Amino acid sequence: MRALPVLVAHALERRVRLRAPVLAGRRRACEQVAEQLAAEPGCDVVTVRPATGSVIVERDEGGLDPERLRGRLAELVSASRDEDGRPLTAPRPGCEPGPTRIARAVAHAFVAINADVREAMDHRADLGTLLPVFFATAGLTEIGVTRRLPVPAWFNLLWWSLRSFMTFNPAALSEEQRSAGAAGAGEPAAGAGEPTGGAGEVGEPAAGAGRPAAGAGGASEAGQPAGGAGGAGSPRRGP
Repeated sequence: MRALPVLVAHALERRVRLRAPVLAGRRRACEQVAEQLAAEPGCDVVTVRPATGSVIVERDEGGLDPERLRGRLAELVSASRDEDGRPLTAPRPGCEPGPTRIARAVAHAFVAINADVREAMDHRADLGTLLPVFFATAGLTEIGVTRRLPVPAWFNLLWWSLRSFMTFNPAALSEEQRSAGAAGAGEPAAGAGEPTGGAGEVGEPAAGAGRPAAGAGGASEAGQPAGGAGGAGSPRRGP
């Protein structure tokens, strides 16, 4: 299955903000990923925001490599599991839209009619066979009678192009549906509920301000940087 991308939303020398859409709405997974990422060399402060799937990494001294952090976060996300033990990148149950009541009713009626036609034809043909033959015959008959080959209307051409693509590219469509399912319901639009980048970001202190004091080995909740709604704690490595 194709892994969801981890994006570099904003990068400064000592502060990098990443976005992992699959983390949105998963507080426990966010906390686990933050703890693991905080154990990496140079990741002095790691803040996660479950509401948006944002991961903010800060460093006291030296620079940060955004691409290295992005790759490492992608590895952690791929290895993480949800509360039910499923990979985070697996489609969430029920996240893909199902058929509507009208669609079910029409499908039920069509199946019943098709069964009657098949029975009447002694199982030699059904609507799936008769309709294509009928339309092809009607088209050829019209050409033979009028002696003209009319140009199809633009909406016919548009529909045929769409239908041809769906018919000859089933694997691509299935892959895209699985990818959309893995994104999960309730994923916010890009930037929604997320502070803007740069110095003086709303809801985030400037680098170095308001950081928790280094605790004795482990994450600390005290002095946590002000985050967005539902922000998880900022694990910090001890001395």
